[in-house]
Amino acid sequence: MNSFHQFQFVASERVLGLQPESGEEREMHYYVNDDSVSKLLGSALPPILADLVEVAAAIHIADRLGVRERRAPEAWQRQFRVDIPVRCLADWKRPEVAESLCNLLAFLTGDGWDIQFSSRPGRLRASESQGHLFPIEAGEPIRVSLFSGGLDALAGTIAAIIQNPDDHIVCVSGSPNNRQQHHQKAQVTRLRDLPHRSMTHIRVPCWLESGSEVLQEPTRRTRGFLFVALGAVAALSAGVDRLCLYENGIGAINLPYERIPVGVPNSRSVHPSTLILIARFVQAVTGRAFSVENPCVFETKAEMCLHPAVQELASTVAETFSCDGFPVQRSRRPQCGICTSCILRRLSLHAAGLGRFDNAGYACDLYETQQTISSRRLRGLAAMDWQAERFLQALNNGGGWADLMREFPELRQVCVGLTTLTGESAEAVQDRLVRMYLRHVQEWKAFPPRQLLLAQRKAA
Repeated sequence: MNSFHQFQFVASERVLGLQPESGEEREMHYYVNDDSVSKLLGSALPPILADLVEVAAAIHIADRLGVRERRAPEAWQRQFRVDIPVRCLADWKRPEVAESLCNLLAFLTGDGWDIQFSSRPGRLRASESQGHLFPIEAGEPIRVSLFSGGLDALAGTIAAIIQNPDDHIVCVSGSPNNRQQHHQKAQVTRLRDLPHRSMTHIRVPCWLESGSEVLQEPTRRTRGFLFVALGAVAALSAGVDRLCLYENGIGAINLPYERIPVGVPNSRSVHPSTLILIARFVQAVTGRAFSVENPCVFETKAEMCLHPAVQELASTVAETFSCDGFPVQRSRRPQCGICTSCILRRLSLHAAGLGRFDNAGYACDLYETQQTISSRRLRGLAAMDWQAERFLQALNNGGGWADLMREFPELRQVCVGLTTLTGESAEAVQDRLVRMYLRHVQEWKAFPPRQLLLAQRKAA
């Protein structure tokens, strides 16, 4: 049986929800400060874009508070009924808007969503009435991209700056906590040293008040949707119809690292089909052409880090974060070191020759030889090894796309999405994906912590 979650959002950033167990109503507060969009881009947010910020935030908050059942795979899916107040009610009630939003959320989360819109009181937020403080120079070419503070975002932004030195770079950061915001700011400070025209950093703090005091859903499948929506609002406010994000192909496509139950989708935060669906939704809402691009989708994370300018700024790597649970609540060790995101990060930096810049800050250091690590803590490493073996079996002895897709049927939809996003032929996309996975397997085979698995198997 699917779990049902009902939330009513009201003005002044409050949400009313029913406790699934008792049916009692609870009230919580959340916070999204998009003032910097209007301040740094020199124009007030139009009502439809202000709505887009609040709708994306509301959906993300509902996703976080709607805790999934864990008793059985068939109970994994949730059903949502969410009421959200908006300024431009007629626009949000158009059938194509509701259809595009529900299609996006169903693909992204694997859940059922019933979104209802109501009229919002007329009080303006500061971002809707902000004056012109620091407008970008008229006619200046602008490139808008997401800047999470992760390793991919840093490497991709560096490459984009070097390749487009005459562009004004606008980096948009969603900041769910002060620690992430600190690291994002530190990285941008270093980026300003690169030779380029100019840069604007837009930071949008967004958090749930007293979030640590309530049970929350750990998968948080809509977090990427919120951040892309914030980037879309910044891009459209700057008069740009395109948003870039930088995510390596292994992470963006995110094939299963282990066998997962039927009906439980793998995370699809920046999956090619997700980017297409988000762009269609933004177009439906605003009536403006819009696209979301990932220029790094055929690269491994190590290849992104091999860019000469990334190598020159290697000391900045320590300011980036990749952990699924960042920040882990341990002094000076904010990354767990054992989730698949941490392991992919360390694999990539080793392959790119940058491992010495990332040898601290892990609660569990897989490079530390003088320790005993339990099999439970090696689960992420074992899962990635399992996946790499499947790649190897499919591609060994000259195997190609057909063998790879037989092992990972999810790649059929990936190929369709990338053909749409890139404009390349299906054959060209397939060839580039095969080469990327071959490079990933080569990097994995040379990864020193794999020896922990070999030692564990011998001991068994």
